[in-house]
Amino acid sequence: MKPFFIKSVSGNIFALYHSPSDDTPFKKNILFIPPFAEELNRSRHMINRQARTFTKAGYGVLILDLYGTGDSEGVFGDATVHIWQQDILAAINWLTETSDKPPVLWAMRSGALLAADLIQKYPDLTDHMILWSPVGNGKRFITQYMRIKLAADVTGSSSGSKVTVKDLWSQLEDGHSVEIAGYELSPELAIGFSALSLNEIKLPQKIHIKWIETSLIDPPKLSTGSLKIVDRWRNDGIQVSDIAVNDIAFWTLQEPEWANNYIEQTISLSEQ
Repeated sequence: MKPFFIKSVSGNIFALYHSPSDDTPFKKNILFIPPFAEELNRSRHMINRQARTFTKAGYGVLILDLYGTGDSEGVFGDATVHIWQQDILAAINWLTETSDKPPVLWAMRSGALLAADLIQKYPDLTDHMILWSPVGNGKRFITQYMRIKLAADVTGSSSGSKVTVKDLWSQLEDGHSVEIAGYELSPELAIGFSALSLNEIKLPQKIHIKWIETSLIDPPKLSTGSLKIVDRWRNDGIQVSDIAVNDIAFWTLQEPEWANNYIEQTISLSEQ
C-alpha cells in the first residue's frame, strides 16, 4: 500500500494506492469514490478488503478521502459537490500517469451520483463503472440523512417541540448549515446532491456498468427503484450487469461486520 496526498482545487486529499504483487499481471486501475459522512467510516473495513481482493486479481486500486473527510485537508462543512468532483478528477489525472488505460470508477452509495454526473460531463473519463448499492436520488438521500437528526432530537429532547424535515430544508434554503450526527451539512452540499438523480443522468453508450446491491428478500433481487434505473440505462443502449446479494447493509452498522458474499459477488461480476 502506498499512502500519499494528491493536490486538488481546495487542498491536499489523502489517497491510498493498493497495487498488485509483482508476480500478478496488471489489468487496469480502479478508483474508489466513497459514500457520505459516517457511511464511509462504517465501510472502511469492507472497502479495504475489497481493494485487496481486486489487487489479487491484477487491479491497482486508489482509495480517496474527499475534501473535508478522513485524512484530507479541509472540513466537511466547506465541501461541495463541485469540490468533491474536482478531487475525483485530480485522482484520475494521477492514475493516468501510471497507466494508459482509463480507470474503472468504483462508487459506493452517494458516490454513484458523483461518478455518474462526472461521466455525463466528461464521457471519456472511463468505460467501466462498478456501483455498490448506489443511491438513485440525491434529494431523497439527503432527506433520509436528515432523519438521523430528527431521531436524535426526539431521543434527547424533553420538550414537546418537534423539528421536521421541512424545517431543515427551509434552514438550508435560507443559507444556514445543519449539524447532523457530528457533521455540518452546508446548503451548497445538500442542494448540490439534491440536484442529482441517476434516472436523469445521461451516460455514454460505451460504458459498461456493474451494479451490486444488498437485498433482504429470499431469493435476493434488486429494489423497484434500482430496476427502473437499470432498465432505463439498458433502453439507452448501455450494458448493465446487475446482481442482488443477500447480505448485511454494512454501511448502516455501528460495529464492523463482514459482508463476505458481497465481496465475492463483486469480484465475480467485475471479471465477467
